[in-house]
Amino acid sequence: MSTGWVFWRLTLGLILGIALAWALRRKSEGGEFLSSGKNRARYMPFFPYWLLPLFLLLELLLTLLFPALEGQDILLGILFQVFLQLAVYDGVLLLLLPLLRRWIRPETCVALWLLPNYLYLAQQSSFQPSRPLLVLPVPGWVMPIICLIWLAGFVGVLGWKILSHLRFRRRILKGARPVTQPEDARLWEELRQRAGLARKRWPLLVSPQVSSPLSIGLFASTIQVVLPERNYTREELDLILRHELIHIGRGDSSAKFFLAFCSALCWFNPLVWAAMGRGAEELELSCDQEVLAWAGEEKGEEYARLLLRTAGEQAGFTTCLSASAASLRYRLRQVLHPVERGLHSGVAGLAIFALILTGGLVSLGYGAGTVREVLSARDGREISGIEQIYRFHDSKNGSLCRPDSQQALLDYVENLELQTITGFVSYESGGEELWLECRLDGEDGFRLVVQDNLVHLYPVNRLYNPQSYQVAGGVDWAWLDSRLTPE
Repeated sequence: MSTGWVFWRLTLGLILGIALAWALRRKSEGGEFLSSGKNRARYMPFFPYWLLPLFLLLELLLTLLFPALEGQDILLGILFQVFLQLAVYDGVLLLLLPLLRRWIRPETCVALWLLPNYLYLAQQSSFQPSRPLLVLPVPGWVMPIICLIWLAGFVGVLGWKILSHLRFRRRILKGARPVTQPEDARLWEELRQRAGLARKRWPLLVSPQVSSPLSIGLFASTIQVVLPERNYTREELDLILRHELIHIGRGDSSAKFFLAFCSALCWFNPLVWAAMGRGAEELELSCDQEVLAWAGEEKGEEYARLLLRTAGEQAGFTTCLSASAASLRYRLRQVLHPVERGLHSGVAGLAIFALILTGGLVSLGYGAGTVREVLSARDGREISGIEQIYRFHDSKNGSLCRPDSQQALLDYVENLELQTITGFVSYESGGEELWLECRLDGEDGFRLVVQDNLVHLYPVNRLYNPQSYQVAGGVDWAWLDSRLTPE
């Protein structure tokens, strides 16, 4: 197997790791809290959160619109890689979470939880090995059942989360009204000006349906900040609005949608559910840190009291000042007893390097039948004869051969048990190979390549788009060589 993909993976992982470490450091040093609209790097989104969902949606649409390309196996391979990498990555992060929270700033922890957004990069064909290093076999009849169960769970979970968000939004906005106090409206306008977000007309509302300040809206054009019906001092309202502006500027509602999407994608995996919950907590912790970075330690007790007084529910893709009981205890401890921690942006760079490097190494293989059965199912034809045979021991050492019995050779090849490999599998010359130039019921132009433990089928008129399968049990090269004579 060629190692060219390793070089490209290493290069991509190194570039992304360095770029991410630099971006986090620049974000951390981007200026004081909302001090100037000219320097907003610190309060921009951590990532473009739609990359992985859009990539998977595009792959699904291509598979549905162009079934002749047989992209379903590629899509299955991509999904399996995402499942596997999310499970391992999130499991490691959950295991290391106590150490991460002790030594690393919350913004770096947030970046770590959101890094799987870049998993789509490792799924590009140019960065994939020519074939997986390990293929896990699955019975052929089981695969459709697994796919239907997963699809039902994914649609159900994601649909439920979106529906919950829309119902919660409709409930809290019912009866909501704009803030009428001139001082509060003036403060909101002033803070948006200082944040460089004055052009965004996000309404500031009061609703009897909420008990804690929150911002709701998945897209920038739909965001609204909602306050409960209670009186706040100017200092309290200043802290609340700054907290929500940080969430809005960083696009944390979209980040929560990405976490929900990962939960739906791996709905069967409790590790991913737990990890996504921790990721949402880190978004709030990092926001607390940014507020306190501006307010100073003397404001810590006031901010802690504000957190206690604003306990309330949140649902959907909202960012809320309140928190669950367990998360609130941790947030209060961090507010009242802050610990100096390093940025350690190199940890995030190393994490994305590992994610990029490990993609595509393991895939699934499910039963496809024998070569004869595969050809019959695909084209409704059988191999009627062999015109030429080439035997290669490496890419430069090959010879034209003749069999002692063409029928015996055909019987052996046609009865090879094949497994469909999900993901990307490309033909790569070199090593042990057998080329059979065949006829399908009198039609010319069919090539069958036996290579190590793979079989590549080049259907008629599709010579440059082979279908690749793994040979269950391997190929008996000694037997084949005993039946072939070089010409």
